[in-house]
Amino acid sequence: MPTNNQPPRMLRLKDGLKDGLGRAITYLRVSVTEQCNLACVYCKPRTGALERAEPPAMSRNEVVQAVQVFTSLGIRKVRLTGGEPLMRRDLETIVAGISPEVEGRVHLTTNGFHLARRARGLRDAGLCGVNISLDAAERGAFERLTRKDGLSRVLAGIEAARAAGLKTKLNAVVLRGWNEDQILPLARLAQAEGIQVRFIEFMPYQGNGWGQDQFMPATEILGLVQEGLGAPLEEEPVVGLEEGPARIFRLPDSEGKVGVISTLSADFCDRCNRVRLTSRGELQACLFGNRPVDLLEPLRNHASHEDLARLIRQTLTEKLDCHPMRRGQKPEFANGMWQVGG
Repeated sequence: MPTNNQPPRMLRLKDGLKDGLGRAITYLRVSVTEQCNLACVYCKPRTGALERAEPPAMSRNEVVQAVQVFTSLGIRKVRLTGGEPLMRRDLETIVAGISPEVEGRVHLTTNGFHLARRARGLRDAGLCGVNISLDAAERGAFERLTRKDGLSRVLAGIEAARAAGLKTKLNAVVLRGWNEDQILPLARLAQAEGIQVRFIEFMPYQGNGWGQDQFMPATEILGLVQEGLGAPLEEEPVVGLEEGPARIFRLPDSEGKVGVISTLSADFCDRCNRVRLTSRGELQACLFGNRPVDLLEPLRNHASHEDLARLIRQTLTEKLDCHPMRRGQKPEFANGMWQVGG
């Protein structure tokens, strides 16, 4: 905590971090590994294998050091992603190193498979909240999507996260022909448990089989929820960009909520406030555009804090105004979701 009546570091900054269009960049997503213990159909290639060398991921000290540069520039929230972050045994140490830099605003995105035994330790290390990927509420559908029988373990992870006091949300990627029949069961789970579930439009990545026939827009997803529950949904006002791009709706007779993230059908590029750092130490200014810029090599070659900050600022001046699909172009699938960090 700040001492001597000094405000937090992020509030003492004069300029903050902005991109070339003047958008304030306050949210950093950091992938800590490309490894994952599931093989979800919307993430991993469905056929064949990618031929790409996998250099070691950043060490925990390198992750923390890189994040420190970003927070000194104005980043106020950090989310750790993957792959599956819980594949790293030192995740608690990483969280503990980052948490003071953002006044505890460290969040985690996980498939929840190993969360039950680590939720309390992560909370004690300084984790604030967790988003748990759950694309199906029924065992068979879960196994079809993830290629593993693990629904009970994920549900145990959700329960443990909530018991540990972590802010807990569920994420569900919707693919027509795969799990649209799970939309209503997931909404009912959120209603019964008083939790938030957010439905995410299927996004194209290298090798994940994206096609228009599998794409289901957010408006259709919401329509299915309202029809199935037999009641209109009341939309909540937007709190702030750092809460994410989801439109959130209250569920009737419950503390539960549903949200939709319309990445493709109604994008939010004009208010984008985030950047990504891959587990290889590459700065990705835009999810579907901009070539990654290597930060790990200069970091390992003892570049000064100022030099790294200058490289980050320069990279963000070239951040796209919108992703290529908004212009009707096809994106270049240079990486898979597990490589970019979602």
